[in-house]
Amino acid sequence: MDFYAFVEGPLTWIAILVFLVGIVVKGIMYYNASKKTDKMIHKYFSWKWVFASYAKWILPNNVTFKKQPLYCSAVYIFHVCLILLPIFAYQHVVMWEMSRFGWSWPSLPAGLAQWMTLAVVVIGLALIIRRALHPDLKLLTKPVDYLLLVVTILPFLTGYLAAQATLGTTGFLAENMQLFHMLSGQLLLILIPFTKLSHVVLFFFSRGATAVEFGRREYSV
Repeated sequence: MDFYAFVEGPLTWIAILVFLVGIVVKGIMYYNASKKTDKMIHKYFSWKWVFASYAKWILPNNVTFKKQPLYCSAVYIFHVCLILLPIFAYQHVVMWEMSRFGWSWPSLPAGLAQWMTLAVVVIGLALIIRRALHPDLKLLTKPVDYLLLVVTILPFLTGYLAAQATLGTTGFLAENMQLFHMLSGQLLLILIPFTKLSHVVLFFFSRGATAVEFGRREYSV
């Protein structure tokens, strides 16, 4: 088995497994910790408050959005594309069809997927620049935060370059762009459970806890 075949096959499944197991373990640890430190939340837990809060924060319908509509719109688009593209990109759907599972589902139109990919790259770069230039954010941002943003957008950038053959068909980068795309995607999957990127799942825990606390105090969620 050559290196490309290893990356395309076993390493892909290793990355997916690390991601899934890591996220589940992280969620369980977060939940168990909250039972010890936030007993009031579990005592007064209500799905009504939780889902009301999700509706306000997952959709652009919250106080922060009203104060910063442009920034929040960009971040919203960024996260929607981050979630939908890996699942519904045509090439990824085909990968699952050809796997031992044989799973299949509708994919995104090629043109829409292309624009969504560009949105991730452009907005991601804008977020990096914003952190570097905004005085308050600059003080709070550590080198690892910049690195995580780069790691996040890299699979989308390499995927776009590979799909569009932007760099041509010859040369080291052009000939290996698909390999770089797979490796960067696998790196992102593996890092998610062990870094701040785990908020992709922990957001729902923390937002739910806040919703219950606000709900029992009769504040707006």
